[in-house]
Amino acid sequence: MTKSTLITETTSKYVLDSLDKQGLSVDREVELDRPSMPEDITALNDEDLMLLYTRFSMYSDFVNTQLSCAVVDEKELERQISYEESVALLRLQSENPKSTVTSLKAMADSEESINSLKKEHMNKYAYRKVLETMANNCERSSSVCSRELTRRTSSDNFKTRSRKFNI
Repeated sequence: MTKSTLITETTSKYVLDSLDKQGLSVDREVELDRPSMPEDITALNDEDLMLLYTRFSMYSDFVNTQLSCAVVDEKELERQISYEESVALLRLQSENPKSTVTSLKAMADSEESINSLKKEHMNKYAYRKVLETMANNCERSSSVCSRELTRRTSSDNFKTRSRKFNI
C-alpha cells in the first residue's frame, strides 16, 4: 500500500485544524493504492465487487478532500496576487504620477515578485485541474461499481418476487 498525505498550505491547514477542533477530523494520511477498473466488471464475484466499490469510495474521499484543499489554497494565492498588485500599483503611481493606468499595470506585471506569484498560481491551477480530473474519473468508476451492484441486487429481487407468485 502507498501512503498518501494531504498537501495543505496556510488556509487549508487552518480549515483542517478547525475541523479537528470541532471533532470533524479528516484523514490527512491514508495508506491506499489507486484502484483500477477491471476490463470486465461482471466477472468479479460479489465480495470482490463490493471491495472494489469500497476502495473507489475511500480513494474518492481522499482525492476530493485534496481537491478542496487545492481550491482553497489557489484562492488564497489569488488574493495574495491581488494584494501585491495593488501595493505595486500604488507605489508605481507615486513614482510615476503622469503614467496611465495601463502602463502602471504593465509595469506592475513586469515586477519579479508578481511574476513569480503568477507562475506559482499557474502551477496551483494546473494541480487543481488534474485533481478535478482524478476526482471525476474516480466518481465515474465508483458509479460503474454501484450500477453493477444495483443490477445484481435487482436481478436477485426479481427472481425472489417471481418465485413468490409462481407457486
